[in-house]
Amino acid sequence: MSRGSHLALVVVLLAAAPAAAQSRSAQRLAAAQELIGRQQLDSADIDLAGALETAPYIMDSCWAYVWRGVLEYERGHYRLARLSFRRAFALYPEPGIRGLDTIAPGLATLFDGEFRAIRTFQKWDLDQPARWVTRPQLDYPRELRTRRLSGYAVVRMIVDTLGRVNEESIEIVDIPDSAFTRPVKQMMSHVVFSPARIGGKPVRSLVACKFNLTPPSPRDPVRLIERARVLVRTGLPDSALTLLDDALDPVNGATPAVRVYAELVRGTAWRAKHDTARAAGSVQLGLGHYYELQAQGVDFAPFLRSLADSLRLTARRD
Repeated sequence: MSRGSHLALVVVLLAAAPAAAQSRSAQRLAAAQELIGRQQLDSADIDLAGALETAPYIMDSCWAYVWRGVLEYERGHYRLARLSFRRAFALYPEPGIRGLDTIAPGLATLFDGEFRAIRTFQKWDLDQPARWVTRPQLDYPRELRTRRLSGYAVVRMIVDTLGRVNEESIEIVDIPDSAFTRPVKQMMSHVVFSPARIGGKPVRSLVACKFNLTPPSPRDPVRLIERARVLVRTGLPDSALTLLDDALDPVNGATPAVRVYAELVRGTAWRAKHDTARAAGSVQLGLGHYYELQAQGVDFAPFLRSLADSLRLTARRD
């Protein structure tokens, strides 16, 4: 770096805050800049530490961290350079530094990359807004299914430069019921975006979404129970129990005979989990309803009669 270009950069930096220019911190910062220009990096390190220690204002601390980043970049410590730039941006998001490309190749690019990664841009700043890559899929709260509650949700969140949603940034602006809050946040935290861009480069951006929350359509309870039996046989009883709960959801309209089927299969799932007490309770409940319906003249399907007989014999052996 030439001395002329270095001094030009110093002028850009110090002109922004004339009141601080005469402070002890500003003097040590200027000295550090000169030493960096001469590649006397160890001496510059000492002056930068002093500039930060005596900084009277936040902006002075911000500039000290920026130049700490320049120093670490000159030493080849790129990770430490990024860390210093992030600390500077945390104190003041736009320190107004220009001309870093005159110091070392790639320095301005690194600085700009950290700046774009930490600043959140509004939609009017963007050349290209963030766009969905995967659409959200809501796990509709079970406790709301019987109420068939629906309505619009409005959500704001920050999407980072990789297209991921910062979960802590998710803000529920409007929602039909507070029971939706947790599942909506979980849903949005798993959505993937194509990040927003400015000048072709990805940036963090604030994204607002509005979507309709609707209860799930009724499903065939018999098919759900059959899938649960398969899961029990393949060693996934927990997933089977979840499907059985879904099968007995009132919205699915399971008949009394189908409910017997679900109760008996639930017993096999508990048995697969080695929970003999719950297994026995489920089978006993299912067989009790089975006999009641049989006494009322209900003609069960052969596969269900076979399942009931098998579980009755197993219960006797136990």
